[in-house]
Amino acid sequence: MLIIVCDWIPPAFGAVGQYQDRRARVRAAQGESVVLIGLGDKAEVLREGLLTIVRLAANRPPPSASLPRRALWAINCNRRLLAQVGRAVRDQADERTEILVTGSPPFLAYLVILANRLVWRRTVIYRVTDFYPETLFATGHLRWLKPLEGLFHALRRGADRIESLGDDQTRRLIESGFPAERIVLARDDSPIKDWSRRTPVPRPFPDDKVTLLYSGNLGLAHELETLCAAYERHVRHGSDRVRLWMNGQGAKVAELRAFCEARDLPLHFTPPAAIEDLPEVLRAGDAHLVLLKDAFWGYVLPSKIYACLELEAPIVYVGPIESDLHLLLTGHDAPWFHAATGDVEASERALEALADTVLAARKKAPR
Repeated sequence: MLIIVCDWIPPAFGAVGQYQDRRARVRAAQGESVVLIGLGDKAEVLREGLLTIVRLAANRPPPSASLPRRALWAINCNRRLLAQVGRAVRDQADERTEILVTGSPPFLAYLVILANRLVWRRTVIYRVTDFYPETLFATGHLRWLKPLEGLFHALRRGADRIESLGDDQTRRLIESGFPAERIVLARDDSPIKDWSRRTPVPRPFPDDKVTLLYSGNLGLAHELETLCAAYERHVRHGSDRVRLWMNGQGAKVAELRAFCEARDLPLHFTPPAAIEDLPEVLRAGDAHLVLLKDAFWGYVLPSKIYACLELEAPIVYVGPIESDLHLLLTGHDAPWFHAATGDVEASERALEALADTVLAARKKAPR
């Protein structure tokens, strides 16, 4: 038996939950009994053959600016999720049961590892999505926890196995003292399995402009400042051919919208698309934007990269070369453009090169 626990599971929006929902369905289709536990807009228990889906009703977390409120939200969700895992373990007397826990919500993995060592004594697999507390330190939050970082590393070593999303995460794990022989590289792939839907999404900008789409979560780990400065220079002093489209949500969406409104820069905003509608949204963009701050390489790997790569459309990446984002892009067949964090001039050149590439290809395309 397999028990999977994470934060938001479909139909609620959340990349981690989308991947774990698919994993649960694959394992159940292979003849294994699977329980998927997560958060949703309403509480419900669904049974689909060998798959049981348990959704705990929860509100969305408060804004990132309200750290105490977010902490209380995480504590409450973790408490409820942990209790539900305990019930699932007790319902199954099979000691071969595996528990797979992700990095979301924050610190849930440590609670599951600790409870397993003390009570359940099953096999725990920790699929590292975002590292905690490292990502908090990278944002400048909860620095008072820094002296306890070794304790979290020791707790992490209580997992029987860790699934790493990339070579950069593996490097970070080994640096923290986790045994290399217990790390398995298990990359994500595109969350979209059916690209056949062809319902067109209207282009938000005229054909003489290049639409650069950011789709997904725009949070504290994403290098927005460099991109914003480069975009302003491109519109004000450059060729003014690139237009930004933000499709999604996150702690930095309001910042992006405020920046563009204050400077009268073109920005098209749409809320997160349902996973089944995402192919049409992604196709409507001429190119895709990927952002990462230097402090987050190896701790965060935006899963959006896999859908972007599969589309074979141009990509603009602003972030560190140490991240596996850069590694994955080096094997990308379509044009891609990179600028380091803080390098506004290189980011502006990337926007100009993107416009040259897309508009030249558009002229050559058959009508």
